[in-house]
Amino acid sequence: MPTRVGNSQFVSLKPDQECARSAADSQTSNGHRSFASLNAAVQPDAPKAQESAPTTNGTNGVNGTHKSDDFLRLPRPQQDLLLLHGPRQKYSLEHSQEIPELRGDDEILVQVLAIGLNPVDWKGADYGFSQPSYPWINGRDFAGIVVKAPRKHSRISQGDVVFGPSTDYRDVRKAAYQEYVVTSDSNVARLPQGVEVKEGAALGVAFVAAALSLTISLGVDFSGVPHASAGPDILRAGRSLPKHEVAEDVRDEVFHGISEQERPRPGEWIAVWGASTTTGQLVAQLAKLAGLKVAAVADLAKGAQRLNELGVDLLVDKLDEKRAVEILKGVTGGQLRFGFDAVGNDTATRLQEALQQNSSGAKSHLLGLTGLPKQVATGVVHHKVPIKVFHENAAVGEALVEWLEELLIAKSLKLPEVEVAEGGLAGINDALDRLRSGTVSGRRIVVSVASTDRSRNNSGSNTPLRSPVVNGTFDSGAADLSYHDKINADPDRVKFAYWVPNVSGGLVISKIPQRTNWDHKANIRYAQTAERVGFEYALSQIRFMAGYGAENQHEPVTLSSLLLAKTERLKLIIALLPGPWNPAVAAKQIASIDHFSDGRAAVNIVSGWFKLEFTSIGQWWLDHAERYRRSREFISCLKGIWTEDKFTFKGDFYQFHDYSLKPKPLVLPGRPYPEIFQGGNSDDAKDNGGAVSDYYFMNGNTLEGFRKQIADVRARAVVHGREGEVKFALNGFVICRDTEEEAVRVLQEIQGKADAEAVEGFRQQVQNAGASTGNKSGMWANSKFEDLVQYNDGFKTKLIGTKEQIADRIVLLKSLGVSIILTAFLHYEEEIEQFGREILPLVRELEKKGRGKDVDYEISLTGDVYRERPVNGI
Repeated sequence: MPTRVGNSQFVSLKPDQECARSAADSQTSNGHRSFASLNAAVQPDAPKAQESAPTTNGTNGVNGTHKSDDFLRLPRPQQDLLLLHGPRQKYSLEHSQEIPELRGDDEILVQVLAIGLNPVDWKGADYGFSQPSYPWINGRDFAGIVVKAPRKHSRISQGDVVFGPSTDYRDVRKAAYQEYVVTSDSNVARLPQGVEVKEGAALGVAFVAAALSLTISLGVDFSGVPHASAGPDILRAGRSLPKHEVAEDVRDEVFHGISEQERPRPGEWIAVWGASTTTGQLVAQLAKLAGLKVAAVADLAKGAQRLNELGVDLLVDKLDEKRAVEILKGVTGGQLRFGFDAVGNDTATRLQEALQQNSSGAKSHLLGLTGLPKQVATGVVHHKVPIKVFHENAAVGEALVEWLEELLIAKSLKLPEVEVAEGGLAGINDALDRLRSGTVSGRRIVVSVASTDRSRNNSGSNTPLRSPVVNGTFDSGAADLSYHDKINADPDRVKFAYWVPNVSGGLVISKIPQRTNWDHKANIRYAQTAERVGFEYALSQIRFMAGYGAENQHEPVTLSSLLLAKTERLKLIIALLPGPWNPAVAAKQIASIDHFSDGRAAVNIVSGWFKLEFTSIGQWWLDHAERYRRSREFISCLKGIWTEDKFTFKGDFYQFHDYSLKPKPLVLPGRPYPEIFQGGNSDDAKDNGGAVSDYYFMNGNTLEGFRKQIADVRARAVVHGREGEVKFALNGFVICRDTEEEAVRVLQEIQGKADAEAVEGFRQQVQNAGASTGNKSGMWANSKFEDLVQYNDGFKTKLIGTKEQIADRIVLLKSLGVSIILTAFLHYEEEIEQFGREILPLVRELEKKGRGKDVDYEISLTGDVYRERPVNGI
């Protein structure tokens, strides 16, 4: 149990002798033994610490002998940490990692006790910024105890309880999502008596961002404020640095951002948009300390009481942004010169409208914490917080954290409201999901690392974290999703989907035995296996009536809801059929499913080929062009209903007037609404792909056919103002065997045992539909009998051979522009797993080597297999 020591104002503890886990005991679940009772020890009502003057060079006076490198004498200390393997993925909890090493004389090692969560922790991960590489460790705010003091003379000693931000995101040693963090002594503040660890963990990033924004960017001088709150003139401190010591990308902000004459004076107004955010609250308080008048723009229904407690001078409700601007102008008499925005580009643009905009005289200054207006208004200077000067220039960093210590001792700041999340490192994923959803407002979530349950994996189950591949052997019993996350870490990867066998008869119209079942229990099993081995999508097909080998069918929306409920990563592409479905009903169904599944719903719009499915239920059977025109309206309505507050549409097939859908689907990074898939070979289908679809589905084809089709859809997208917005998915039937000859024999057996009557009936239906198109090249118009044994020309995609051949062909298809490979199998019971075990890792290895990018190179290796041939064959 740690012993409280240290000076009278700050908390300092005597470290336990075993303050890290050795290699031998790192696999146990005993929890953290070092400083285990810290949270109890530093409560405001705890007894006052003994007086003890700090010493230097790694000692803190505990018994006069305890040195900082005692920690490193322990047998190979290790730690747990969270790793991000790719954008838009969950963090995975990794055990028994090495402790980061100290490099500089000013660096310290901190055992993390609490982690503060910031919006950037999920936004950076989801949008792929601030991620130098993968896998990576994130996390910005921490509080903990110094277990290794700096080698140089320092105010920081071993045993000090400190807190601070990790603003140097490129140095993975400094990331907060691990049990031990390296930082510089100039970047941490000591925890004063009466301040809780959880409060310190919530404060660092917000304070540094607020202080640098006000001082260096907006020019506020704190050196002349009342003594208890007096601070440094950070702007002058920054400008006294040699220019070559300031990072080039923030140099202009530091040295030329605001002139001496334009610095704010006491009594001037500053508007803070997003004042209820943690950073906004600190900006408001610091500005008040400097004698400025603060106009706070926020959701007053939620934040008015708190902002009144902070002493702001004017409360402005953000609900009506236009009126908020008018109020700011009116109250300040049009003389508002300083604005701070903590929300984004749109609100920063509004705030700029409220600023004084003169072509001559003193300029106005606007800082956008997360974004700035696209256009700079006359007489307005835009600023970004120069965060690098904090961690790259010790003089600035030290001045800020020492001032923060003084502010806390003087009780000059109201600290952020804190909510403690359970689960330790393993619970961070769930806490970040709450930030993503926007349900946390005006407070910080803090995670206590001491509560980490080492038996939990990143998904929150009680199954130990393990990969399906153990000692080179695939373990089908591995229940966690770490393998899925790792194998899909590269953001530039080709993705894999599979056809959900929700209709009887399997995925080929053949009498060959198939170990593929269509019932819901089998489909749950297939979905969970597919997800575990790396599949990212599944497509549930739509059939309303028996025929052509499909005597029984499960409805796709219903079955997809079940599969989503039984999985955690897998996305379901749910087939919808305009005509039987009204877009309002479909939009409502998918929106609800999207919420239930945390944003894992997508749709495939099927224009229809089976005439009886329409006429038997009293739906008009339209000609080909009209069916696709209806589909385009259907997709346009889905998008409008999902994204507009009140949707109005007047089409030939659908009409809406001020229709409002709530809740709407989740808005996720890079996904403003559920992804929309649509396919077909005809000009009508390709034009729909270019005009409204997110993904264009293709059937199997020749090399020349693939290239022509992709180029055609891309050109149509340009015509519709959607250049680069359409991606491509391709259907392929997979037969993987030890030799190519064996795989070809399986193909020949499938085709040789085709259900001739069912295939012929299917051929007549689909080729009549395809031949009715204007260019006579609709779906299946050129398909031969043996091709139609697999619904969507899957044999033509040539994923038939050895695992190496199939992997080579997949990277060729990727180089052509294919983003998703939609697979089907003869025997789902084992072949989904086989694909993940044998083929998917080979594809990822080829991608790591740079394959799949140079189309000419890939064609030279593999392209011949796709060229048009006079006879059938692989």
